[in-house]
Amino acid sequence: MSTVKINKKETYCIVSAFADDITDFTDTIQSLLNDGWYVMGGVSAANSMLYQTLTKNEK
Repeated sequence: MSTVKINKKETYCIVSAFADDITDFTDTIQSLLNDGWYVMGGVSAANSMLYQTLTKNEK
């Protein structure tokens, strides 16, 4: 069972997942990009977890 967590506010988002769930992680990031979010920096990893931050300009 894959677990991708999305912590999202209006203009800032952090996506996290275990490294074993990298396919679902990348699918989630792609979906957010398709919805108008932009990645901030590269992927970060710690303790077998992957993290990606995204931002969105809302007016």
